[in-house]
Amino acid sequence: MWAIVPIKTFESAKQRLASVLSPDERRSLMLAMARDVLTALARSQRLTGILIVSRTHEADALAQAFGTERFSESPDADLPAALTQASDYLVSHFGATGILIVPADVPLITEAEVDTVLADHVDVTVLPDAEHVGTNGLACTPPGRIPLLFDGKSFRPHVDAAFAAGVVPRIVPSAGFGLDVDTPDDLRALLTRGPATQTAVHLHRSGIAARLTERHGTRSNPH
Repeated sequence: MWAIVPIKTFESAKQRLASVLSPDERRSLMLAMARDVLTALARSQRLTGILIVSRTHEADALAQAFGTERFSESPDADLPAALTQASDYLVSHFGATGILIVPADVPLITEAEVDTVLADHVDVTVLPDAEHVGTNGLACTPPGRIPLLFDGKSFRPHVDAAFAAGVVPRIVPSAGFGLDVDTPDDLRALLTRGPATQTAVHLHRSGIAARLTERHGTRSNPH
């Protein structure tokens, strides 16, 4: 079982946070979140390896720091295509019999959650976001069991794809996998729920946490 972690270009990441974070701050946030995700995956007892999917220079440094493999998707590939290419690469080069796709913006996940998910995984396991709209984790055995449909609203399409393939998907709501960071409110939730994460520590040390709290307080108390 291999984990696949896709990472978009850091420069254009998290546009929905542009109102509160500068481009450099969004880049640093993405790096911190990726480190949290990779730390949890690296500590898992049920993963054979980790593959970072990215064409960015930062991905090279992350791969070296965590001792992972890195795969560069084709330049014209969207996210589903990039993940499919990475999955095929793991099968052909490493004999992967299963994959666990984890986005780089779920910094609350833990190795215990990862191992619990994989312990009972059989064919298709879907980990939804808190609203059951997007997919924040997807395990497939074999890797090509269903089409990979990540587009921000892929939870129901992944479930439907499993049924279409003759598989009853296992749906696992998970606290850590439930929070993907896209908005200022997500950042505040992260600070409350995961104060010891590398991401939260970064937010405090950079002064972003204090700024978020101040902005939220000003909005809540306009007078």
